[in-house]
Amino acid sequence: MKAGACRKFERRFPSPQQLGIFKPAFHFASNLAQRQRSTFPGTGRRIMDSCKPVWRRQGGGLIRHLFLLLIAVLTGTSQLLVVDANSWWSMALTPIQRPEMYIIGAQPLCSQLSGLSQGQRKLCQLYQDHMMYIGDGAKTGIKECQYQFRQRRWNCSTVDNTSVFGRVMQIGSRETAFTYAISAAGVVNSISRACREGELSTCGCSRAARPRDLPRDWLWGGCGDNVHYGYRFAREFVDAREREKNFPRGSAEHSRTLMNLQNNEAGRQAVYNLANVACKCHGVSGSCSLKTCWLQLADFRRVGEFLKEKYDSAAAMRIGRRGKLEQVDKRFNPPTAEDLVYIDPSPDYCLHNETTGSLGTRGRLCNKTSEGMDGCELMCCGRGYDQFKMYKHERCHCKFHWCCYVKCKRCTSLVDQFVCK
Repeated sequence: MKAGACRKFERRFPSPQQLGIFKPAFHFASNLAQRQRSTFPGTGRRIMDSCKPVWRRQGGGLIRHLFLLLIAVLTGTSQLLVVDANSWWSMALTPIQRPEMYIIGAQPLCSQLSGLSQGQRKLCQLYQDHMMYIGDGAKTGIKECQYQFRQRRWNCSTVDNTSVFGRVMQIGSRETAFTYAISAAGVVNSISRACREGELSTCGCSRAARPRDLPRDWLWGGCGDNVHYGYRFAREFVDAREREKNFPRGSAEHSRTLMNLQNNEAGRQAVYNLANVACKCHGVSGSCSLKTCWLQLADFRRVGEFLKEKYDSAAAMRIGRRGKLEQVDKRFNPPTAEDLVYIDPSPDYCLHNETTGSLGTRGRLCNKTSEGMDGCELMCCGRGYDQFKMYKHERCHCKFHWCCYVKCKRCTSLVDQFVCK
């Protein structure tokens, strides 16, 4: 791309200062927590101080005040967890219509979308036609996550429409790192393809420069996937939530923000770097005397497999003295922008645990003959398994008939299934 085109492209997005995503006034979750911290502890001290003389005169006053205080604190804590659990991932589970499909007087699109931060909501108001494809990208990421972890104890299960994955995302583990990366990758993939298909008003076909190694007699054109635009918009939208946070430098919350930003970037980089050149032949009788080439996204399954490899080699990090993430084990090479990082060890996901959000492996199918993670020994965490039989129906004995259809028979077999206790 030319420099002028790049500058023109960058002006399409409002600056973070224009969006206000760095202003503390927009920290809804952190402001709520701050209000609760300034209210409940002070209230607790005043109640305890005022209860001393009352307790001597009325007996049950102290117990009654303490009970009311406990209810207030628990209610405030549950509200804070709900706010923190909201995420733009919920757009994957909520049907999103095109803005022009809303009738006059209907509720605006952005106010109907739950889980958006203040900066994301402003981007929604500016780019309403993008929201449906952000939801599609989140859905693509979730499905790929479930495919990649289908044989693991944690299988990327969705819990509800608000937090999507539940409390397990509150732990800065490898699994959380992969989830952030694959979700960001899904948004890049979906937005880039929507540009090519002419579905968005602010972008079109790719304007990527001609590769230097492309033969001279091949044409560079066609309508390629606009990966450049998809990457930039995904960066503005997905990272907006993290940029709004204003945690003290060097705190545990700040380290989690840095972790999320790193993994978001790794997901975007995966889609961007795996995009390749696709060509189509032209010529008489398929002679392929001329080729037209363009930039094309890689199959998303390939992106998922690439990020799964990054998950297996993810780097353990901690917050350093300068307020930046640093490697726990410095014998390894430092992570690049393409690598996943995590700050907390993963739970074993063996048993149901409401604190960590683990659903456990009880009732999960396992492979009796496998020695891998899908094997009954590892999947069931040594608890054993139950065996039962079920009928399996599949197509068989297929034959081609002239002309032109394939006819198959339906075969039924009795197979053994193994389920974790």
